[in-house]
Amino acid sequence: MGKPFLEIQFDNRNSELKLLISKKSFADSSEKIAKELLRKIAIISEKEYGISFKDCYSKLLHITSKDLILIENGILLINQTFEKITNNFLLLLRLTKPIYLKKELSIKTDVIFTILTPKNINTSNKLQLLSKISRLLNRNNIKKEIAGVKKAEDVLALLINV
Repeated sequence: MGKPFLEIQFDNRNSELKLLISKKSFADSSEKIAKELLRKIAIISEKEYGISFKDCYSKLLHITSKDLILIENGILLINQTFEKITNNFLLLLRLTKPIYLKKELSIKTDVIFTILTPKNINTSNKLQLLSKISRLLNRNNIKKEIAGVKKAEDVLALLINV
């Protein structure tokens, strides 16, 4: 991959605990329908991270509650694994209006992060990665800070400067 990525490194001794981020994978969106939102995530995943649109979209359409982490402040974290990637990637969609992504979720969300991880990632490392990003997204006022920045890509600074 020739794209320049920003990186969040959670543990300098373990390269699996690192997220690569393309600036263009952090976007604002006005989608009001969950399927359209998932479609947008798949488009960004393909464009920025080289993940097949078809593969990504079909997986997102079939996400279960075990693939979702709803953080107390209303931020939603989607967790998906793919065979054809070798790094962990992160993307963000900020919505103009909150939506229910799944019927089972009792809360609407307007900030959705998606972590894309390799299928062969060590389970312990994956759990650590999810735990660390969840803690980061559960910080006091982080949702207000995310909503307050002008451009979605500016959210990167909030995450990297922790």
